[in-house]
Order: sequence, then structure tokens, then C-alpha cells
Amino acid sequence: MNSDRRKVRSVEAIGADRDAGAWAARVLDGASLVVAGPRGSGRSHLLRGITAEIARLGGRAIVLHTASALSQQPFGAVDATADPALGMLRAGSDDHTVADGVLIVDDIELLDADSARAIARSVAARRLTAVLAHRTARPRDVEAPDDAGARRGLRDLWVEGLARRVDLTELDDEEAFRLIDVFPDARLLDSPTRAALVWRADRSRALLRRLVLHAIADARAGRDPLEAFRTIAPHSRLAVALERHVSEMPTEDLESLAGIRRLAHLETAVATRFFEVDSLHALVARGLLHADPSPERRLTANDLISQEAQRRLGVSRVDAIVDAAGRRMLAESDEWWSSAVAVTVAQRWHRLGPELSGETAHPPAVRARVALDAAREANDRGDAAHAAAYAARGLGSADVPALRLEAELAARARATVGVGETDDAGDVEMRRRMARGDASDEGHDWRGETSHDRALADSRVDDLLAQASRAGARLEWTAAAEAAGRAAAEVSAAPAARLRALVAAGTAEAIAGCWRRARACYRAAERMLDARYVDDGLLARDRLTALISMLAGHQIAGADGAVVHARLERELARTAREGDGAELSLAGAAAAIAFAGAGRAVESRRELASAMSRTPSAVADLDTTMIELSVAEELALAGRFDDARAIVMRLDDRGIPLLRRSSLYVQTTVLAAEGRHDAARVAARGAAELTRGRSAAALRIRDLFRLTALGAASEDEVDELVQLAATTDLPLAAEAVRRASARSTVEEALPVDELRLHALWSTRDVRRQHFDAVTDFPRPPEIDAVRGELTAREHEIALMADEGLTNREIATRLFLSVRTVESHIYQARAKVGAASRRELGRMVAAEVERERTTTTQSIAAADEGGDQHVGSPATERLTALPHQPGATTHLTRRA
Repeated sequence: MNSDRRKVRSVEAIGADRDAGAWAARVLDGASLVVAGPRGSGRSHLLRGITAEIARLGGRAIVLHTASALSQQPFGAVDATADPALGMLRAGSDDHTVADGVLIVDDIELLDADSARAIARSVAARRLTAVLAHRTARPRDVEAPDDAGARRGLRDLWVEGLARRVDLTELDDEEAFRLIDVFPDARLLDSPTRAALVWRADRSRALLRRLVLHAIADARAGRDPLEAFRTIAPHSRLAVALERHVSEMPTEDLESLAGIRRLAHLETAVATRFFEVDSLHALVARGLLHADPSPERRLTANDLISQEAQRRLGVSRVDAIVDAAGRRMLAESDEWWSSAVAVTVAQRWHRLGPELSGETAHPPAVRARVALDAAREANDRGDAAHAAAYAARGLGSADVPALRLEAELAARARATVGVGETDDAGDVEMRRRMARGDASDEGHDWRGETSHDRALADSRVDDLLAQASRAGARLEWTAAAEAAGRAAAEVSAAPAARLRALVAAGTAEAIAGCWRRARACYRAAERMLDARYVDDGLLARDRLTALISMLAGHQIAGADGAVVHARLERELARTAREGDGAELSLAGAAAAIAFAGAGRAVESRRELASAMSRTPSAVADLDTTMIELSVAEELALAGRFDDARAIVMRLDDRGIPLLRRSSLYVQTTVLAAEGRHDAARVAARGAAELTRGRSAAALRIRDLFRLTALGAASEDEVDELVQLAATTDLPLAAEAVRRASARSTVEEALPVDELRLHALWSTRDVRRQHFDAVTDFPRPPEIDAVRGELTAREHEIALMADEGLTNREIATRLFLSVRTVESHIYQARAKVGAASRRELGRMVAAEVERERTTTTQSIAAADEGGDQHVGSPATERLTALPHQPGATTHLTRRA
């Protein structure tokens, strides 16, 4: 427990100007400090660190505790401290005694005027060295009136050159994620939860600390941390931290936050009708309000802070704000309309009934429109019961086709509860467009197209993507690419439909073997994702689904997915603000793919488990199965055979060739990693038989490479592998031939030689267990002290340093922080006795070269002695091949 406390306390060392040891040394040299920072910036923690460092360095610290109860009593804080060394403060200007020790005062705004005046006088006379901390106001905070000029004098000591001022800034996102990692059991928190915690903390270290501890406790108990935050126990540590955090916010900001929390996804233009414009702009700039990238700039409030804002204002006051918004919209419905406001009106009518709510005073068309918005929102949220109730209420006012559709969707959802069947989101949106087109003539958009035209285009896209999905499941990826390409050519389709088509076409082209066309599709999709405003908007689920497909496409093609992974990290932050359970599930699924691609099996399994615990239906069954197989493969490579086998055994391939082949491929990994090579060859042969004669070049190359690595490939299969490498532009193609013909010693020692070519898909932070090599080449000689003393990560970074990469470039390539890279280099230098970073790189590179030379001599000697590898005729044909011009010469591989 004590070690856990020390670990949590160390989080405050993250950030600028927080080196307590350096500040303590300055203070002991006689320099006074004024530490300034807003609430939650870590002032108190820094002061505790300085106090501890002063004691460690042999000095004496006098801690003066301030309190509001003593702020009006003359010398109240000084007397309460009862330290004889502070007697000189009471003595006044006639006493020239120099204080024995350093005075530490936190929250100087709570000092009484006499104590403040005496401390300022003593610091100015150089009779006292002090570390004084005061709270600064955040923008728009309401500052309490300061009735003591003496306290202002303490704050201004730095202005007069009598003290050094230390400004503690608020937490940025990068520092916040680093802080989370420091907490014990932070591994229990998945990526969407971490992103949500960072947003909810509102840049406060103190609030983030409470949130993380609360979330970890919920995760240990099997609860969803994000759901648990909806109900916070009064007077708990988290509740107190929240109360203090919002205590100085102006009333206008509290009303904006609490109101928009109730009016979820309110359009910015509509919000300015009810709330102060300056307040809205300031809250968006600070991040407490999030505006999505749609043209309407729909707003989402930080639910944790806005929940506390509602508590401070009172529920009745917030109800009055929301009801007033509804009444105004209904009165001005010919001028403007807001779906977010309409939903709250429908909820009020539903709760009070037609008599008390005044619903019947409005025209039938208006009542039907309110019901339609509410039914649609409930259906999108998965609340079929309320959707049916709203639709029935609206149909009682007017028979509208769009309302009939919502009633049908709700009835279907209620009938399939527990069956696992859900309506496709694209199909639902298309039917809604058709219903709107049938209901009224909406005119033409800026392209001259009607809603009906766009709905028809969306329908064609959905049909073509369904064809592509069926073809891909049969491993006919050329046909899949052709169908998806036709879907991507439907320029009249809605943005969400076009985005689905582009990423589907890109992934199909990658698996079919044309990386050039795949990249063109992915670039077009990235342009859509990067657009500041998109007509009709792209929801979080649309963007996340696209990233899942793009990550999978890069991984299958053996391409560098670092850019896509970085985009995913940005999307997680956006999803934490905009998304609900479905979006968080998709974010978790995407993170699972990214972690699996990086060889981080445990994190990948955690992400997928968390995603499936929220809204499993958000991820298609086929996608879920493929992700689970990817996780199982990484678990096997990490030595977790039982976990990997458990996943493979419970999955049902449902007779789908793609799933069957992928399952056999993963089984090969598990068996080979366990050293069961004969069984692995059987599984590899089964996977290869399924891709034989199919247009799935990326999968076929992997299957042929597996057979070659296991010594089970025929001469024809080796020729086919060479031919595929020559006719496709996949990054993995040339590397497959290179590695099959002459693998390095590091590759030779792996339990399973995987085709992963880039840092994103090949690095890991944990040590790999040692297994017997899959092939029958002689074992490589033992590596001497330089290599043996270094961890896999240190060795990898040292080689990159030898190539001339800077620490920042290494950090970018390996997805580490610069400080982590610096730490690895420092530890590696200490282990091998390198005098500099450059010498470390030269030493490790020289050792690798010696190892390569020794291994080559050993293999040559074995060949001369007649020791032939299984399948040697095929291996000899590969060895005789010239080096492929596209082959990678330096590989970042697992150790």
C-alpha cells in the first residue's frame, strides 16, 4: 500500500517547473519563491515535495497552515503553528533576528492581514526565506474580494524582485495521459475511458487524481467507470473535488453547462438564443463545451462538470431554462426549429400528459414534428419502448410516413430483443431519407439533387457494399474491390455512405494485392475525415468504423499504419466528447486492432472486452470475430497459449471461408509458438488450401510464407510466392521473399516469423518468452554481454540511434514519449558503460554485425556437413533468388 501511495504522489513530477529538488536547492541558497497556479494545478503537491527535499538536503522547513477560520484573527496562522522560530514575526520591525528555517505557506489568500504583513516585511528585509503559494483565477472565474492589501503585498513580492515567481500551468492532454499511466492498476482502464477521464478532469490535476482513483475502483468491481460517474456519492472525495472545481465559475457559465447538458447536441445558433454568447464561446474555447464538425456545430457539455453545475443551480432552475427554450421554439416554429429542444418538449409532454402539458394547444403538424424528432432520437439511442410511445403519440396527431417508419423500427427492435439482430445504420438512414422525400417536396440541395435522389444513391451504395462483403467472405477480393469501387463512384450519396464505400474499396484493394489503389481510396477517405465541415455531417460512429477498416487494411498489407493510429488517438478524444455507448464500443474495437498490431496482446484484449461490455451490437459480428482472432494471435506470441486457444475454440466460423482461413492461420501461430511444428504444418496447409486459386494476394502471400517458414512448401508454392511478390505492390510481398530466403538471426530465433514490417505493427514493451525456433536451422550462438544486458526495447532504440535518428524521431516511430526514449538510452548506457549516446549505438551495432557474421559461418558449416533443412529444395530455390529491390534492410522486430 505504501508503494502505491508513493507511486500516486509521483504523478505531480510530470510537467514543467515541477522539480521539487531543484527548487529546494534554490530556497536553501536564500531565494524566496512565489508559486502561482489555478485550482487543481498541483501547487500543494509541489510545496509538499519542496518541503521533503529541504529536509533531505539537511535544511529545516517551517510549515504554516492557513485556514479560513483563522483568516480574521490577528496572527491566527502564526500562533496556530506554535513554532518558536516564527516569534520574530510578532516582534515587528524592531526584531532583526533571522529565522532558522524556510517558511512554507500554501493558500496565502487565507492568511490574516497581520501575518501576511509580517511575512512580507521579513522577506523584504532578508530575515526570512519563504515559499509562498497562492491560487490564481482561471478565465471568467469570479474572484473573491481581497480585503487585505497585505495579502496583495505577498503576491507582489516577485514584482519587486524580492522573490522568484513559479507559474504552474494547467494540465494538457499529453501530460494527463502520462499521469494516468502512473497510477497503480491503471492497466484496467481502456482507451475510451482514459480519453473520457482526461476531458472530464478539465485540466485539473486534483480532479484527475480523484477521477482516476474512482474509475479504477469501479473497474476492479466490474462496473463501467463512465456509467458510474452518473451517480456520485455526496460528500465523497470526488464530490468535494468537483464542488471546489466549479466554486468560482460565474452563474452564466453554470447555466450554459447545465442547460446544454439537458439539451444534448444543441445547435450553436440555437444555443445563442438562450445562453450568453460570451459564455458559450469561452466554454468552447476552454473545452467544457465541445462543438462537433457539422455545419450546425452541435454542442456537447462536459457531463461531469455540467452535472455539478446543475446541482449548484438547483434542478428547478435548470428545468425552467429548458422549459422556456421549448415554449419559445413552439411559438417561433415557423422561423426556426431544433431537434434537441423538440426532444425535451416531447419528454415533458410524455411525462405530464396532454392536459397538464398544454400539448393540445399546438397544431397537429407541430405535435407530429415534435414526436418525430423524439422517436428518431430514441431509436438511435436503442430505446425502442420510448420510440414507440413517441411515434404513437405523433401518429395520433398526423399520419406522417416518417413517423410510421420510426414506429416500424421501434417495433422491429422490440421484437428482436435478445436475438442479436439489428437494423443496419446505413439502411435505416436511407429509409428515413426516402420517408422524408415521400412526405414533402424539400426542394433541391446545392448540387441540384433532391432528398429522394440522395436516398436512392445511398441505397445503391448499401447494395454494392453488401455484394462486396459477401465476395470478401468468399475470399473473392477482386470482385469485392470492384463492387466497392462502384459504390465509391456514387458521388450523389450522403457523406457517411461515401466514406463507408471508400474505406471498403481501399481494404478490398489491399487484400486483393493493389496497395496503390488502396492508398488512393484511403487518402480520399482521409480528406473527408479532415474536412472542417461536411454536408450532413459525419457521426463519431462513421469516423470510427472507417478507422477500423483502415487499420485492418494497413495491417494486412504490411504497411506502416502510424498515421492512421495517430488519427485514432485524436478520434478517441473527440469520441469521449460526442459519443455514447455505441461510439465508445467502436472506439474500443479500433484500439484493440491498434494494440494487436503493435504486439501488445494484454492491452488489445482489455480494449476489446471493454468495448463488448458497452454496446456489442455496435461492431459487426464479422469484424468482432476478426478482431478476436487478431487478439488470440498476439496472446499466443506473448506466450499466453491457454488464453489464445480459448478464444479460437469459442469462435464459430459459420462456414465462412474468410473466417475459416483466419482461424486456421491463428491456430498455426498458437501451435508453432508451442513448438508443435507438425500440427502447425497441418493447420498452415489447411489455411493455404482455402486461399489457393482465390483473389486474396495479401492473405495468400502470408499463407505461402508460413508454409515456407515451416518447411512445408512445395516448389510450385515457392514459385507462386515469388510470382506474387513480382506482380503485387504490397509492402509485405518483397519482404516475404527476402525473409524466406535468408532470414536474420533475430528473425530466426522468433517462435513464429510474422510478416510485420514497421514499428507500429512490431514493437512491444514487454519481454517475450523464449521458445524453440520454428525452423530446423542451427541455433544462433549466444550473444555476449552487450546484447544480453539490454532489454529488447533498449537494444532497438540503440540501433535507431546508430542510424542517426534523434530521440524525437525514435519516439514518433515507436509511439513513445521523448522522455521514455531518453530514459531507455540512459539505462542502456549505464549497462554497457557507453560514454555517450553515439558510442552506445556504435557498440550495439558492432555486436549485431559480429553476431551476423558468426551465424553465417555456422550455417555454412552446417550445410557443408550435409545438415539439410526440411523442404530444402524449395529453400535452395529461394536462397538463389536475387535480393528484391523493395525489401526492407532494417526491421524493427520483437525481441
